[in-house]
Amino acid sequence: MPTSSLLPLRMTIPAADGLLLRGTLSYPRAVAGKRSPLAVLAHQYPATQDSFAPLVADLLSSGYATLAFDMRGHGKSTRISGHSGAADLVIDTPVGLTARDFANAFMSSIAKVAFPHIADDIVRVASWGAAQNFVDSRRILLVGASVGGTGVLLAASRLGEALMGVVTLGAAGALAHGEYAPTLIREQCVGTTVPYLLASSEGDPFDGAASVRSWSEGAGQVTPLVVAGDGHAMAIYYQVRSRVTAFVRARLKPSRPASKRKKR
Repeated sequence: MPTSSLLPLRMTIPAADGLLLRGTLSYPRAVAGKRSPLAVLAHQYPATQDSFAPLVADLLSSGYATLAFDMRGHGKSTRISGHSGAADLVIDTPVGLTARDFANAFMSSIAKVAFPHIADDIVRVASWGAAQNFVDSRRILLVGASVGGTGVLLAASRLGEALMGVVTLGAAGALAHGEYAPTLIREQCVGTTVPYLLASSEGDPFDGAASVRSWSEGAGQVTPLVVAGDGHAMAIYYQVRSRVTAFVRARLKPSRPASKRKKR
């Protein structure tokens, strides 16, 4: 059968507060005209969509279209719509190498670029991606790292039956999304009817392992994955790569229909 090699699409869409979110939709090499499931990727602070490069390659080879975007205040998602003369809205980044330097910059960025909008940003990005040609809008996978991980956990319920799974890598910074975000994440994990894979290192500096264990306790569809070391977010990807790729490929298999009773 003929195959297609579609060029990437550049995304520019407005967030609720007018900030322009930018990202890249990439298509897998697939049968011409075939719709692909969509993986939406929300990265960690203070990175960009490019930090997902190894995961994007694995998702494309597995048959997913991928939509990685620069989170608000990061990369190219820094300009307010309709205000060409205004200063770009950019996160603060650490000045110094200590944990305190990092924490100070992260905390100041929460209000500066409005991190509580992140979950809504993810829903808007997923909605744009689902509307593009050759994307199966009924099959969406969410992937998030660090504050992008807690973002996808909060966004998941808004995708309804289109959600096919969630993967997080060192999900952290829940309170950056608002006072009630930790409770909402726990409720989402317990109530989900689709599979989640929540990964962290044991020594994650932002209590990732504790969060994974707390969110997955008593949640039948949530699989915790804790590995050795103290890597955070995408820094653990090569440790969890085989589990992540197995998880995302398993989501591509159609669910087994209920067996029909044989007629006598």
